Amino acid sequence: MKKKISIITLVMAMLLAVGGFTTSTSTAVSAKNKKVKCLGTYKITAYCGCRSCSGGWGNRTASGRRAKQGRTISVDRRKIKLGTKVRINGHWYIAQDVGGGVKGKHIDMYFSSHSQVKRFGKKYRKVYVVK
Repeated sequence: MKKKISIITLVMAMLLAVGGFTTSTSTAVSAKNKKVKCLGTYKITAYCGCRSCSGGWGNRTASGRRAKQGRTISVDRRKIKLGTKVRINGHWYIAQDVGGGVKGKHIDMYFSSHSQVKRFGKKYRKVYVVK
């Protein structure tokens, strides 16, 4: 007697076989099979490309890339090197910028609008890096 296989089961099996199926949501950076180290609790604030937040630099970063919401953070280079993958509150970011007010255990997240920056405020979160 033949077993009936649903189309959904067949498609999922094919995707798993070729590695095209993932359960993760859209994240900026993947850290599969790498060690993650906790750096401790950091103060997290926000900035955007407006003149009052960026001092006229706009969305250009110290790493030479354009800042992007959900990816770019500004760090103190003495604590976190530029290009480092950082996890904050379950989301992955890349240290791409530095700022005059970002010192020690402080991270500034890039947002595309000043209204989002005001809503974000200031938070304290555990910060993890990929080693």
